[in-house]
Parts: sequence; structure tokens; C-alpha cells
Amino acid sequence: MPRPTIAFASLLLLAACARSETASAPVDFNQLAPAIERPAERGQEEEEIAIGEWRDSLQDEFAAFEFGPSGAPPLFSLRCAENRGVLLQRHGAVPAGDLPTMMITVGRDSRRVAVTASGGAVPMLRAALAADDALLRAIAGAAVPIVIRIGDSDALALPPAPAIGTFVARCAGGGDARPAETNATAPATANQVQPANANSAR
Repeated sequence: MPRPTIAFASLLLLAACARSETASAPVDFNQLAPAIERPAERGQEEEEIAIGEWRDSLQDEFAAFEFGPSGAPPLFSLRCAENRGVLLQRHGAVPAGDLPTMMITVGRDSRRVAVTASGGAVPMLRAALAADDALLRAIAGAAVPIVIRIGDSDALALPPAPAIGTFVARCAGGGDARPAETNATAPATANQVQPANANSAR
């Protein structure tokens, strides 16, 4: 074979190899796609819902709706306020120094609110929401967990319940200071016994 023909054939062979390497490049990029999506998947993980139940109660002569394990002190509670709003209360030790904020998340609705410390036999951090607050409406109608975060502490995920909306409506309507007597989702507690006896004595 003449030398020019051999040289031409060699060039064709090199060009074919180059095209083969170029064609394989998209396959390598496609293999990287799942790794790019993983951070978004981790961000979508749901908080683990706390163990407990919602129950009616009475706090300082105001109606309250508490959440916690049966027979144990509450982890969180809602309490009717004097202005027909609702107090959101995270029970437990109050940190020293400057108070953190309370982050409340219901689905895509989220807000940080200031808190005050309440001492006494049951220390707690307390935030107030007005009766017409959009976040309070989101809590009342929640169909997803209600997530509470205090500062940098672990989140507390509370299960939604139709009775939350009923309780918030009671507070907005002026709220009976006594726990509801017909709430089927809330077991009777020691706090409910005294108002019932008082009614029967009238």
C-alpha cells in the first residue's frame, strides 16, 4: 500500500476513536445526576411526631389544651388569653440569659415569635398570638404536624387534630374558662373534676 494511503487510514482511525470518546461523555454526566439530588431529599425529611395526646385542662382559671404522654406533665399547651387570642406554651426548663425565639411551622407557614418566661411550679416559655393572626388560623386548621422549635433546640412535632380548631374558636369567642365537657378526644383529668362539681351544686 502506498505510504499516503497508510497515513490517510491512520488519520481515519484516530478520528473514529476521538468520536467514540466524545460520545461516551454524556453517560458520565448522567451518572452524576442522582448525587446532585440527594441534598434536596434530605431536606424533605419529616420531623418525628412526639408521643402523646391532646387533652383539655385548666390553667390559672383559663381553658387550656395540652399535649403530652398520658399521665405525664404536658410538653406543650395552648391557653386562651384575655384578649381572645391564644398563648402557645412550651413546657420545661427556662434557659438562663437572653430568651430564644419560638419558631412555629405549619406546612409552608413559618414564623419566629418572641417569648416570655413563666416561672412557678411549671416553668415554660410562652408566645402570644392574636385572635386574627394568620398563623393561629394555620394552627387551628392544620392537617400536617405543627412543629415547634425553641432557639437551636430539637424540634417538637405535634400531631394535628380537629379539636385544636374547636379550642381556638372557643378562645376567639370569649372562651369559657372551664374545659369543654363534651370533647371526645380529650380524656378527663383532675383539673376537670372541680368545675363539674361546681356546676352540679348550682
